[in-house]
Amino acid sequence: MNILTLLKISWRNVWRSKLRSLVVILSVVFGILGGIIMIAMSYGLNEERMNNAVETYLSHIQIHNNLFREDYNIKHTINNLDNIENALNDDERIVSYTKRIILNGMLSNSNGSYGIQIKGVTPETEKKVTNTHEKLIEGEYFNTKRDNTILVGKKLADKLNLNLKSKVVITFQDEFNELTSLLYRVEGIFKSGNSRYDESNVFVKNISITKNLPSFSGIHEIPILLTDIELRNSVKKDLILLSPNNIVEAWDDISKDLAYANEMLAAVLYIFMMIILIGLSFGIVNTMLMAILERKKEIGMLMSIGMNRYKIFLMICFETTFLSMIALPFGLILSYLIVEYYSVVGIDLSIVEAGLENFGVGTRLYFKVPQEQYVVVAIMVFMISIISSIFPSLRALKINPVDATKTI
Repeated sequence: MNILTLLKISWRNVWRSKLRSLVVILSVVFGILGGIIMIAMSYGLNEERMNNAVETYLSHIQIHNNLFREDYNIKHTINNLDNIENALNDDERIVSYTKRIILNGMLSNSNGSYGIQIKGVTPETEKKVTNTHEKLIEGEYFNTKRDNTILVGKKLADKLNLNLKSKVVITFQDEFNELTSLLYRVEGIFKSGNSRYDESNVFVKNISITKNLPSFSGIHEIPILLTDIELRNSVKKDLILLSPNNIVEAWDDISKDLAYANEMLAAVLYIFMMIILIGLSFGIVNTMLMAILERKKEIGMLMSIGMNRYKIFLMICFETTFLSMIALPFGLILSYLIVEYYSVVGIDLSIVEAGLENFGVGTRLYFKVPQEQYVVVAIMVFMISIISSIFPSLRALKINPVDATKTI
């Protein structure tokens, strides 16, 4: 008996009990569907969080003075600024960049005070790098000609009961370590999708700081947006050569938690997918053991007429594998269609908006599954089906042909 004949026999055996086989097949289909949807949601949430961070405050690359991150001292401005700007303007990999003054201070009004980071920006270039101007829920984005206007986050506005045109005072240390206070009027309130960011960051015009600090000049931060996020390491290497006293960091250097989440996500999802498939494998094994018990006399007779144990083993393996392999394409196709639909439409998660904002995630979840993940899932299903076939096959080999056929 050749392999082709064994395959035909195994295929017919699968459909001898159609209901039982269909139940197993459907369980595998829904197991694959559940696993891939879990992968899609996890990748979608992670990408939403990463994109929100990159587009709101990280950018692809940032440049600072080597000492600036240690204490955020106003004196630690970027060195060799002119040469760096020339290189940025000439590099076709760079879409845009902007220059910021960064200060740590206090924002106060009659309702209290709150520690903040003040970002002094040039509105025209800032709009090309970050999306804060798109996140305004009230007011305008520096449209007034007045210099002493400020944008505050919704979370901070709620804490200090701020509204449009509310007056606030920002206090910080100048370059002589003297306390300086500046008066601002709220021009806009933004909601970035990250409540922690919204309650600790405000935006003002660069000129409102420099005109009140006549002895200060320089820039603390240059965020850079690239044509492709994957170019960040090559651009970073080129900029390091121009920045001996500066530090050039990609987004994953600045935000270690986001970078770690990206690295660990695939491994964690593989573990969860494997757990799901192992659970399904117990159902397949149980089904095949029941089938072997029902066909004990038949298997004993096949042994008695000369079918060797190796072919018995293969026959049971083929039957077990067929159950998973029939389910695999249906599970993958159904999963793909659902993922593609929700990658465009998304799922509204506004009911848990407050919780999501603590993690920097928006209220609409879009599914995402990298194409290679479908291949990985298919391989995992195939491997589990092979492993699941071993125990029932070994159990079939323990059948004694004499005992199995003596009642025939």
